[in-house]
Order: sequence, then structure tokens, then C-alpha cells
Amino acid sequence: MYGTRERIMSIFHLILIKPSHYDDDGYVIQWWRSGIPSNTLAILYAMVREAGERKVLGEDVEIRITTIDETNSHIGVDRLADMIEHDGGQGLVALVGVQTNQFPRSVDIARQFHQRDIQVCIGGFHVNGILSMLPTITPEIQEVLDLGIWIYAGESEGRFDEVLEDASRRSLKPIYNDLSDLPSVEGAVPPYMPRTLAERSVGTLSSFDAGRHPP
Repeated sequence: MYGTRERIMSIFHLILIKPSHYDDDGYVIQWWRSGIPSNTLAILYAMVREAGERKVLGEDVEIRITTIDETNSHIGVDRLADMIEHDGGQGLVALVGVQTNQFPRSVDIARQFHQRDIQVCIGGFHVNGILSMLPTITPEIQEVLDLGIWIYAGESEGRFDEVLEDASRRSLKPIYNDLSDLPSVEGAVPPYMPRTLAERSVGTLSSFDAGRHPP
């Protein structure tokens, strides 16, 4: 139509990474195919995809999601950082579902993205357990905070919009702690994983949350 202009969309990249861990010799444990798909990746992928459909970052912002399970895939830090920079520099790398034995590997990955000036966070079982059970922050988590890498503790349903909005403004808080206020999962977006990622696991088995409990 005469007088109209095509809308220019900006891009916000969210990269979801489920890290692996090191073996006794310091090598990252990886397989051609892993046992089952990561339920954490499936939950967060579906949640953020729905947030993108609601245009939580604005009508002119497209949220592009990249999901990586390091147990069956290589993480190309420079390639991913270059992708974010090429598309305008807006993005966030989230290391998710991180267990205690995966925490050192998560920090090593996070350092590499942070060195490229990419916003990065760590969340999952280790962080949840430490913040819920101990009165003070432990040295390994304090080290992460001192590096400028932020921490997410708790469940994400109904809360992750805030994280996306803060990341889009580059104004993330050092710690997001929702452990004392577990959300209801009634009516939550069903977990979903892209087929290309699910096919990197063996067979057709998967997992699901039958309920949520305090860590």
C-alpha cells in the first residue's frame, strides 16, 4: 500500500546450553547420541518460544532460540558469539539444568562467552541447592558473580519474561532467586524440543515433571 514502510525486525538470540562434565582426565564427556533428551531444555525452549509469540520484547523484536546439549553436540563458542554480533549484538547464553559435577564445565563455557562480551548466566540444581541450604554464597558461585556472570535459582514459569526483558536492556541482576516462591505449573506451556535436537538421543524415550518440589 502506498505510504507504508516495511517493518524492520531486530533479533534477540537466546542460546540454551545443557553442559556436560569432565572425566577424571579433564576431557569433556560426549557421545554420538545421548541417553534421553534434556527435559530442562525442552521446558525452557517451549517457554521462550511462547514468550516470543507474545512479543514480550516488543513487536519489532524476534527471539531466536538455539538449543545445545553438550553431551551429544559440540559448542562452537566463537561461531555462536559471531552470530549474535552479526545480528546486532542482542543476546543471552543460558547454561541450564547444571548439576554439581557439571558446574566447573559450565563456568569454563561461561568465561569464553563473557570474554566475547556476551551476556551469560548459570542456573540449575547446583545453584538451587547451594542457595536454598547454605546461609552464605560458596566460593565457586562467588567467583562466577565476580566475573560478571549472573545466577538464576528457582523455577522459571511466570518469571523468565523478566529475565529476557532485563537481558534485552543489558541490565541483568547478579542473582535471580525465586526459590522461596515456587510457581504453580497449572496451565504451564507443555515442554517441547525441536526434532533435530531430540533425534540426537537414543531411541524414543524421554522424561517429564510429574510435580515440583523444593530443592
